[in-house]
Amino acid sequence: MRRGFTLIEIMIAVMLTGLLTTLALAPVASTVRRVVETQNDYGDVSALSRTLNFIARDLSNSVRMLQTSLIVIDHERLGGRADDVLIFMSNSPAAQNLPAGTVVYKIHEGGFVSSNVIPGLYRWICEGKTPNEIDHEKLDIKDAQLVLPDVNSFSVEIPSNEGLKSDRQKEYKGALPLGLYLKITRSHENDYGQKKEDELENVVVLP
Repeated sequence: MRRGFTLIEIMIAVMLTGLLTTLALAPVASTVRRVVETQNDYGDVSALSRTLNFIARDLSNSVRMLQTSLIVIDHERLGGRADDVLIFMSNSPAAQNLPAGTVVYKIHEGGFVSSNVIPGLYRWICEGKTPNEIDHEKLDIKDAQLVLPDVNSFSVEIPSNEGLKSDRQKEYKGALPLGLYLKITRSHENDYGQKKEDELENVVVLP
């Protein structure tokens, strides 16, 4: 006499099937996660690279004829984070149909007074002004362009005459040098809520 399966037997069979499926898909899920994380890492580093290249393009249009074409202000925040200010005369504003002027790059952290401001690296264009005429502390964030959010460290250094990495000027004011070292650090959370910090340095050789 044939009998049907009991409810308990069916439940056990379903549970075993689900367990086997989970075990079979686990390596696939792990591989997919690694691929996604790799893509995110590439995207983060790529964003830093694009930002440094953007600054390099501005610098490549710098005006050499001035006695003071470039100013680097060395500053550190609590924790030793570089909070430098880069100021230089450039023809880059012409791309936005603006007259030549001074371009300024610096970090803005937002804060209580500027709670609606996204923390990050910003760019100002000061039309028709020379670097000596700029007071970076009085620049209005409303006039700035956000270059990259979540940047918490921006370092600018001038290579020495020997070009040794260990010998760099952190403060500079004068004619356009042969090049600069630019380094930015960015902290943010990835898709899994983990804190990440990416850092990239670039050497800009000026024409």
